Amino acid sequence: MRAILAAALILAATGAQAQGLPKPRPLTGNLVNDIAAANGKPTAAAAATTPLTGINFNTIGQKLQALAKDVIDKGISDLGAASTDAQNHNDKISKPCWDAQQAFLKQLPAEWQTPPTEIGPALAIQISRDLLNSITGNDESSLKVACAALIGDQISIINQTLAIVGIAGIAGLPAGL
Repeated sequence: MRAILAAALILAATGAQAQGLPKPRPLTGNLVNDIAAANGKPTAAAAATTPLTGINFNTIGQKLQALAKDVIDKGISDLGAASTDAQNHNDKISKPCWDAQQAFLKQLPAEWQTPPTEIGPALAIQISRDLLNSITGNDESSLKVACAALIGDQISIINQTLAIVGIAGIAGLPAGL
């Protein structure tokens, strides 16, 4: 049965070509699009699958990278100013946190001297490990350790302020802890 169907299709195709009719379009596997194409009517699905013309994705990517670098540079500058202010006021609680955050931002690929043009799976895994260790690590330069005193101090200040007006503190902690 299949052989007969195949032979009929071949004969129909060669007969159509012999008669000067247009060669049938190859099937894409999408029935809706194939039927619409056979009838000469594009569908919304077919229009959605056509590539975008006039858009340069490389330019868009470069602009996004430049924007990310600009935002990160401003963050680094702000943290540097906060660190300098903490140093000038002998604030030993906040200075390590500002310095650790600044170091964290400098680790981001946008800040690398030669940022990668493409990040593959291995580099993505390593970058995520480096950043995660910078956040949750146990050494004094990790954000978890460097900012613990500042976060605890800020919570204490908020709790003390709330206690003045008779409101329970953050996470149920008593004022003054």
